[in-house]
Amino acid sequence: MRTLFIFLFVIVIIPLSIFGIPLDTSFQTTSNTLKQYHISINDVGLSALGFECQLRNGETVSRLINPGDESVIDLHVDDNDAMFVPCNFYWSRHDRNIHVYDKSLKKQCGDALVNTCKWKISSDGFYVYDISQNPPNFVKMYGW
Repeated sequence: MRTLFIFLFVIVIIPLSIFGIPLDTSFQTTSNTLKQYHISINDVGLSALGFECQLRNGETVSRLINPGDESVIDLHVDDNDAMFVPCNFYWSRHDRNIHVYDKSLKKQCGDALVNTCKWKISSDGFYVYDISQNPPNFVKMYGW
């Protein structure tokens, strides 16, 4: 193995430096940190809350949850990603489309390696748990 290294050094490295060909010894790496988001959707007193969400990979998540139930969707997003997760919610005669995740929600949901976007759905609208509030609490984002 040592002989092979010496051979390559003599045959490749030395001639390159003699002919003035610069050797680039710096290595550029692109580091996009993957962050995990748990989208938690809680039904607060609604009968048969249904929703359908579209994920980036073409996957559709459809669920029907009962009062007091929670449903969780897991995502992995990198720093440069413009990903958003649109969901169509339906309850009784109501129908509403919202984004349960997009870059604008990082303030409320977090920007660490592992984050949770907590949504509470009630008869008067959609609330997200805002960790940027002091103290953190649920803030109404949308009505029905």
